[in-house]
Amino acid sequence: MKRIVILCLSLALLLACVPTPEEEFVVNKSDDTLEELIHADSSAASVYTDISAPNEKSPLYETLGVPERFTMEAETRTVPFSNLTVSADAVVVLPNVSAIPVYEASGKTIPNERLEAIAQALFGDAERYASEAGSLRWILEDGIRTYQKMIDAIHEHPDEHWDGEEEQLQEQMQYTAGRLADAPEDYKCEPWSGAFSDGLMVRFADKRYIRMRSFPNRLTLASNDRKSAVYGVYYEKPDAEMNAEAESALEIVSDFMQRSGLSEQYVLERVQAVSPMEDGTGSSKVISGYELDYVPVYDGVKAQTYWTTRGSDTAQQKAAEKGLVELPEYDAYLGPENMIITVEDGMIRYLDWSNYVTRGERVNENVRLLPFSEIEKAFKNAIFTGYFTDEGVDRTLIITRVELNLMRMKRKDVKDSYYVVPVWDFLGYSPDWGDSAPARSNNAYVTVNAIDGSIIDRNAGY
Repeated sequence: MKRIVILCLSLALLLACVPTPEEEFVVNKSDDTLEELIHADSSAASVYTDISAPNEKSPLYETLGVPERFTMEAETRTVPFSNLTVSADAVVVLPNVSAIPVYEASGKTIPNERLEAIAQALFGDAERYASEAGSLRWILEDGIRTYQKMIDAIHEHPDEHWDGEEEQLQEQMQYTAGRLADAPEDYKCEPWSGAFSDGLMVRFADKRYIRMRSFPNRLTLASNDRKSAVYGVYYEKPDAEMNAEAESALEIVSDFMQRSGLSEQYVLERVQAVSPMEDGTGSSKVISGYELDYVPVYDGVKAQTYWTTRGSDTAQQKAAEKGLVELPEYDAYLGPENMIITVEDGMIRYLDWSNYVTRGERVNENVRLLPFSEIEKAFKNAIFTGYFTDEGVDRTLIITRVELNLMRMKRKDVKDSYYVVPVWDFLGYSPDWGDSAPARSNNAYVTVNAIDGSIIDRNAGY
């Protein structure tokens, strides 16, 4: 089963944003005791050691009684609609700090001064133009060739593709061909209005442009000369080897992060090789550039970009209809903050900074955490009640990684206001389709509040 998701060409040139909900009033699962625990005095400690020193053992292993590996013998229980088997042989990852902070956070709008600093770091004094919609003629012609390569790949290896894939590609190719008649050779390049929300465009070569646009809590950058269009993680191979090309890409992005003022609040999490979209197969053997993921860091502790996976949507809905579970308020969606940057041909061609957070005061520099034995109990109580499979479909989950991270969590009854709190994430995979353990996984089966032991749904933010 392929684990590479390639963005359809017809969407790759558009800048999309996730709509921000109007209301975010929620009631946390715990009562006011969480607020009291967050603001409670804790013993003084140095804020952090050094997150860049992974070979040094974190003092929190001893402080919290954390094993270096978390193990659990396979256990099968009958859950609604099926049987669920869970086991664990997981590495436990702690930040190299001696204290865990709690921050206040708010806001949904990236400040203009921050956007201007980023534009300066990317473009310098290059002339800025209004961001025009639509595709140039050469882009559509390249798109048709790309679709044809994808169709040829299906003919060469039909077993690797799904029924109906060729028909869908043929339709997309015909639609793209129909747009050629009205496609311009080049843009008119009107002067930029000065509003980042309207979008700006910068020319870097003949008929080659980069567009930058901001939304209330998101910034996107895209090039019409970008070769790769890959969303998600390459599960079939590990992080990119740091060869000369990868090192060069890292140097380019590190310089950008420094000049734009982002380097102190975000740390590199992953360097990933990306394949060219025009290859048509998503082959990991062909590399067109490197994708770098950055995550927020607070006093040496990462705020990871994980999501909660709860199994089958239809099974969840069925359980809710039977009164067996209360579904989270997904209308009050809250995603993790992260930044993805892609380097191709020696320059930044793509950037997506999503779910921006305005950092507030540090309300506790060393919050008191539950011992790991309590976290382990909370996990075992939750894993068999928070994952749903369809009727008659038995499922196996294997926990391979446990991490202590920070997470933005909604505050009780306060709109657009959050705490950044420590949580334990239990991550893993299911081998039911013959899959082996992925190199990386962003799906948490269980997330436990490290302060009070309550279970958090990362997708809903509480």
